Amino acid sequence: MSADRDWDRPIGQKLKLRDLQVIFIVAEQGSMAKAATVLGITQSAVSQMIADLELYLGVRIFDRSRRGVDLTVYGRALMRSGRAAFDELRLGLQEIDFLRNEGTGLIRIGCPETLAASVLPLALERFSSCWPDVVFEVQTFPGAAAADKLRDRSIDLVLFREGVGVNNVEQSDEFRMTRLFEDELKIVVGANSVWAHSKATSLADLAEAPWIILPYGWGEEMIPNAFRALGLAGPRTAIKTFSIHLRLHLLMTGRFVTALPQSVIDLHRGKFAIVELPIDLPRSPYGVAIVTLRGRTLSRVVEHFIESTTTIYGKVEGET
Repeated sequence: MSADRDWDRPIGQKLKLRDLQVIFIVAEQGSMAKAATVLGITQSAVSQMIADLELYLGVRIFDRSRRGVDLTVYGRALMRSGRAAFDELRLGLQEIDFLRNEGTGLIRIGCPETLAASVLPLALERFSSCWPDVVFEVQTFPGAAAADKLRDRSIDLVLFREGVGVNNVEQSDEFRMTRLFEDELKIVVGANSVWAHSKATSLADLAEAPWIILPYGWGEEMIPNAFRALGLAGPRTAIKTFSIHLRLHLLMTGRFVTALPQSVIDLHRGKFAIVELPIDLPRSPYGVAIVTLRGRTLSRVVEHFIESTTTIYGKVEGET
């Protein structure tokens, strides 16, 4: 194949969006037969489309075996650029809808459950009251998954906490980060807890308490390190969970102790009888930020949401 081939003109003739869709589905299904069922066409038609494209490109897109098919290095390169092309086309069509019908669109947000239960509700309520026709899709997942979700463009933006298992985002120049505010971690018990009434003032007073711990970040680092700094073996972990609502409901039994971000406490204080204990924890990076894929074109409505959320919470620092 000539190294100086002029690709622009033949792309529209030989490589169509339908071809890319077929490649995506074959890769996802791992089988041409399964992909044919999803597409509603014959297996031979799928095989022929792949074969024709491989002949045109001069490389194999898939390795075939008895177990099915796997993308080759050439196939993975085509998938990456193809997904970006589909994403740009989707955003372009969304932009047309926005311009034609001001205030419509789709915003896909990812965040850990702690932010879905604290920062996100106010941001959604404020924005939705001004743009009622905008649709939101919210995915909750641990912060460590943020980079992959942004790279594959399955979400538009991520709300995340700095320093909580997401260094793959914080340390990479692939991403743009807009800090919103600094959150603070507080030790909390139910209002009917013995520790609320005894006015515990140090972690030593909670050495025998059953703790509800987050399975990453401060759950595995900050709280245990604070105990060790005092020469204590704790905390005595009773439950590990991501769920904010499970932690709040368990606090109502009066039996447990946990640590919650100030933003979570502020949102739920009126709904749950909880008490913050006057115990200081070590300072650590615990800011809340919006992260997007650097260099990716965002739709107008996504940009509006970022601006709105930044206005609500204010920037602690500028974009990085």
